[in-house]
Amino acid sequence: MEEVLDKLLLNSKSSQLACIEIHNKPTFPFRYELCAILNINSWELLLKSFIIKHFPKVIVIRPDGTTKPFDECLAFVAGELGKDFSVAKQNLEKIYEYRCNTIHFYQDDIDVLLFSLLSKNILLYHDFLLKYFGIDIASETNLILLPIGFKKPASPIDFLSNASQIEKSSKAVQSFVKSIIKSTEQISDEGIEDSILFSFKMSLINESRIKNADVVAAITRDKKKAAIRVENVISKFVLTDDENEEGVKKIKIDEENLFRTVYTQTYHDVTVKCKKLFSDFKINNNFNNKLKKLKNNPKFHKPRYLNLDNPKGGSKDYYSVKVYDELAKEYTKK
Repeated sequence: MEEVLDKLLLNSKSSQLACIEIHNKPTFPFRYELCAILNINSWELLLKSFIIKHFPKVIVIRPDGTTKPFDECLAFVAGELGKDFSVAKQNLEKIYEYRCNTIHFYQDDIDVLLFSLLSKNILLYHDFLLKYFGIDIASETNLILLPIGFKKPASPIDFLSNASQIEKSSKAVQSFVKSIIKSTEQISDEGIEDSILFSFKMSLINESRIKNADVVAAITRDKKKAAIRVENVISKFVLTDDENEEGVKKIKIDEENLFRTVYTQTYHDVTVKCKKLFSDFKINNNFNNKLKKLKNNPKFHKPRYLNLDNPKGGSKDYYSVKVYDELAKEYTKK
């Protein structure tokens, strides 16, 4: 079986490299159709390798010579790895959907979405191969490619924004884009700060003018420093619902982003974290009463309503990480 495993891994890597090579050719008809086929084939072989190595009792190669299909392999691995594989699972499902229904997308140009899905997928493939097989395909190939073309790079964020042209696209494309948004929301609901899409933005500015940014990468003339310096320059801020409060840095965050950036802790998250932080912590009435008091302070708590237009309806409690500092006053640190 060891020989079969080695062959599967070799073919998986070969298929993925062929996908990258075809994608980066200047002119190639049916680029993403072929890339999707090769990419899914590569992952199918990789997932089968994973099952054979870690779950030898599971039948991958049947007596009649047929093998476990891709969707079954994906579901099995996702079930075993759980949250750690969520992003890869959602990403692969989108590429697999495109591969199976590619003819429905012919009348629309969604290359920017496919590029972003595929770029993220390659990174996920590299990480999976390295984590579970100890193979660093990046070192093996020494492959460093910079996309150079006759048009400026496009961001899938532009395609998915409110100003996009999705309304003018076919029903198949609209459904595909909405499924990507839904997958992203599912990942967010799991508390995973990642995306199935690959995207980046870069801005070159004068180092002396750095201000009002979360993270800045600046080119500096100081020879004692690196050519590119990365620093976090975000300042402290106070959460408040008083728009007229003086001396408070104002940050505009919409309702959705609040639960992705500030109120990120569920009740379960808080209890799990507290067990690790405090030696005398117990989930009891005393703890629940302490948490109940913190709900009155927007610095620590915010309810997420199922229907924003109906605050009397159902909701779920979310807490900011500041809640741990407050609870530390009541418990003994380990």
